[in-house]
Amino acid sequence: MGLVWLDRVHFENPPSRATALIEIVCEACGWLAITSQPPHQVWAEHAAACSAVGGAVRYVPELPPVPTLLPEVRACTHRLVRRQIAVTAAGVKRYAVVCELCGRRLGSA
Repeated sequence: MGLVWLDRVHFENPPSRATALIEIVCEACGWLAITSQPPHQVWAEHAAACSAVGGAVRYVPELPPVPTLLPEVRACTHRLVRRQIAVTAAGVKRYAVVCELCGRRLGSA
């Protein structure tokens, strides 16, 4: 099997697709690691041996924006109305009691 390129790095034996790869970058010396290992352990190993003046500086990408929460739920005051929903074989009309405001079915009559 030849070399496989994955995000600017080539692998003799590429990792499986099930393995999540994490990119860790040092801004001070340009060191880059693409690994499936715990990032704090990989960073600790690099920080101890970083050749940059002043020590290692980890690049941490900005987090995605926090999702907005749904608006406050307010209970409907329910304006009840009867709606015809069916006519039986015997000719009897069937009605449902629904809320005119929210459309929720509250019972049948």
